[in-house]
Amino acid sequence: MKNADAKKICIALAKSESEQEAIDILQEAGLWSRASVWEDYDHNPNNFSTIGNQQSSPDTALVEKLINSVDAVLTRECLRRGIKPDGENAPQNIAEALKDFFNVYDGKLSSIDALQRTKLAENILLVASGQKSNPCYSIIDFGEGQTPKRIPDTFLSLNKSNKLKIPFVQGKFNMGGTGALQFCSKRHNLQLIISKRDPGIAKNTDDETADKWGFTII
Repeated sequence: MKNADAKKICIALAKSESEQEAIDILQEAGLWSRASVWEDYDHNPNNFSTIGNQQSSPDTALVEKLINSVDAVLTRECLRRGIKPDGENAPQNIAEALKDFFNVYDGKLSSIDALQRTKLAENILLVASGQKSNPCYSIIDFGEGQTPKRIPDTFLSLNKSNKLKIPFVQGKFNMGGTGALQFCSKRHNLQLIISKRDPGIAKNTDDETADKWGFTII
């Protein structure tokens, strides 16, 4: 697929607000029924033994997504400073990370004023759109982001040690974010992921896709 076509599809999917609208876009592009463009999540046909064994309610599954965004923002700040997130110079807990990266006194959000909290909160957005009775939820964060090349080994992986040795993140086991999938949409559990590597980090990598946007449908 040409980049221009991929961009058009990506933007159309980002603007869609229902499962059927997204399916219509994929059908028009000739992708929905083309088996060759779909893969098992984590390349594992038995993946639901993990995915279906996460959160039991949609609200806790949504919170897990937001926690992952918090992790991504903290990791962004770490990498921007040239610090290995799992290295000895990295913060050893969330409080240290908040203090070092955002000047939050003692790592306690209660110690900063409303203006500082608002500025900090702008790193992560939860947006509801579409019908009030059946909304489309979007989580937008300004975290580290992933390149198209890295997406299969990050967003689309399970039980890997991606964050296991990073002391200041909460989501360590590379599975909790998938808990939302069984609550997504009515029939096909569709979820759209769009990502780009943070420019402050991308310049320090030899990944040839570092300056590209990537997207995938689950």
